[in-house]
Amino acid sequence: MKTSIAFLLVMLVLPSLGAAENEAWVLSANNWQQAEELLPAPVLDRVKRGDYVFKIVPVDPEKFRANYSRRFWEASAANEGKYDLAPHLCGLADSSTGKMPAFFFGYPFPHIDPSDPRAGCKIAWNFTAASMQGEGGGATFTISSIDRDGEHRRLKLSMEMMAYLGRHGGPIDNPENMRGKGIVFLHEPTDLADVSFLAHQKNDWESQDLLWGYLPRTRRVRRLNSATRSDPVAGMDLYPDDGNCYAGKVEYMKWTLRGRGKILAPVMGAYAFPMRPLTETRFAVDIPTTRAAYETPGAKGAPWQIVDGVVYVPREAWIVEAESTDPQYNFTRVVFYFDAEMYQIHWKLVYNRAGEYFYNAACSHHWAKSADDTYSAVANDLVIGVNDKTNTAAFGGRFTTHFLERSFARDRFTLPALTRGAD
Repeated sequence: MKTSIAFLLVMLVLPSLGAAENEAWVLSANNWQQAEELLPAPVLDRVKRGDYVFKIVPVDPEKFRANYSRRFWEASAANEGKYDLAPHLCGLADSSTGKMPAFFFGYPFPHIDPSDPRAGCKIAWNFTAASMQGEGGGATFTISSIDRDGEHRRLKLSMEMMAYLGRHGGPIDNPENMRGKGIVFLHEPTDLADVSFLAHQKNDWESQDLLWGYLPRTRRVRRLNSATRSDPVAGMDLYPDDGNCYAGKVEYMKWTLRGRGKILAPVMGAYAFPMRPLTETRFAVDIPTTRAAYETPGAKGAPWQIVDGVVYVPREAWIVEAESTDPQYNFTRVVFYFDAEMYQIHWKLVYNRAGEYFYNAACSHHWAKSADDTYSAVANDLVIGVNDKTNTAAFGGRFTTHFLERSFARDRFTLPALTRGAD
């Protein structure tokens, strides 16, 4: 986006509050009108009722853009005209061959024309490219189920992921033609310890994700249906597809651009955190601790609102509606709010099979960048899923350190690794 747009947004909102343009301010039930066009309607309704209080922090547009490396932006600009879309679905295609590219880096579509009937699909591919740039990494985190009485269930997990496309370091050996791989291990509660899951995503237009689950009690590995991405995690208000706000292949959805607007984007930190070297290929990124209302004496509002550690920054957003092409997927449509420049998803609204809205998710991110500006990464550090029909919620994430790994062991994302556990 043009940097003047974000700056204009700050100018429009802050003077009406009597605040200087570079000052933070607090959105609450007392001044909810200031966010009438800055939040999805169900979220704004909770601000009106006093469930949510948000700290708004204006950002320097150029400094925010610099959360991605110079190399990433240069590669994005150089991609102009290199890529197209498959004629029959939302598949990325090399303009010269008409086939799925074996590798790309940077945004495939550095300029989006809102009048383009396939703009939504191109936005989704830019999101994919931005998310892959860190190459690989992982964290140990929790998933917590929360109602009006506070937290009543918690899982502890660790996750590792590796991207084959979109890498700062260029292509790597990819004999299986993969787009990405991931592995998850459960640690707590005790009865679920060492349950694990493995995912392989092929770099093609047609195939479904390959998913496996391992149950230590039976010592068996089972193949899973990729539509389970829309099943609740352990019966909680969080779904596998909430990872990074969308965790499936772009080709699974029909993407339609519905408009462009302003949004308040949840972030752990507005600007990139430093990377702490652990090995030649691994770096640690330390981020602030978050606290929710139910963990904070005297805090008011919804128990699941984050009262410390997350701030909200004004951003321009693409509003894109996605409809699943899988008849077993549990949602008829999902409305995503993509950052119009950084292409991360800040919010989504989810509609059930009856076509009724019932659920929203806020996805907080943070950025990390090397000191020499040649390598950067973006990570989804917290998902807050809220079921507005049951008035319950769940957290996913809330880690204080994650690692970036640029060269995983070759056997890390294999079936033997799945059954060995997290050792």
